[in-house]
Amino acid sequence: MQDAHGIARTFKRVTLAFAISAGLQAWAANAQTLTTAGLGSQVQEPAAGTARSAAASQPIPNKGEKYYIEFRSRLAMSYGHAFVVFGRGNGPGKKITPNQIAGLHPATNSPVPFWVGHVVPVASETGASEGDTDEIYVSARYRVLLTKAEYDKVVAYIRKLQKTKTLWQEMVYNCNSFVGDIAAFVGLKTPLSTLVMPQTYITELRDLNEGRPRAAIAENTRAASPSRQSTQQ
Repeated sequence: MQDAHGIARTFKRVTLAFAISAGLQAWAANAQTLTTAGLGSQVQEPAAGTARSAAASQPIPNKGEKYYIEFRSRLAMSYGHAFVVFGRGNGPGKKITPNQIAGLHPATNSPVPFWVGHVVPVASETGASEGDTDEIYVSARYRVLLTKAEYDKVVAYIRKLQKTKTLWQEMVYNCNSFVGDIAAFVGLKTPLSTLVMPQTYITELRDLNEGRPRAAIAENTRAASPSRQSTQQ
């Protein structure tokens, strides 16, 4: 008969094997989806009607003070990815630099940390990941126009998150959680759960806020954290 430690080790191995097996199946299914997408048949075009900025329900910044933050999801070989793009102007131009992107994802390009992160927390990165700068993979978006003062506060908050969010765990704090914290700081209503596909999360974020006035930018970096809601489902 195995002792308690042996049983615990066996349980962990079985759990990890199950997570990896389920993950590989999801990877295969999504790989097929991405292949079928081809040149972006499932990707929304960057037209004004698709981008759906929040400008219609918010004061338009004065001339020379136009800044934005855009919440995005993109297709990937797994579930997809949620992240933000921010900068000066009415929206992203044709070329986006990595410094304009923030999003939480497992460190390194290896798929191993991603699947292990379904069981235990793994080291994360909070900058641009492969595919973030490619318009063709964008699956949903929601843009908010900001004044210079608002933009400076938002960027400061993003940089703080990038320094403090050092772990990724699919069920506890994932890419949707990271984006949701930023959205809450900006003054947006956020979806109840972060345990959904990134495209679903960004679409719900857009639907919750489009055509409605948003709250003021948080005065400090202790904004309400929607990421906690994922554990309350």
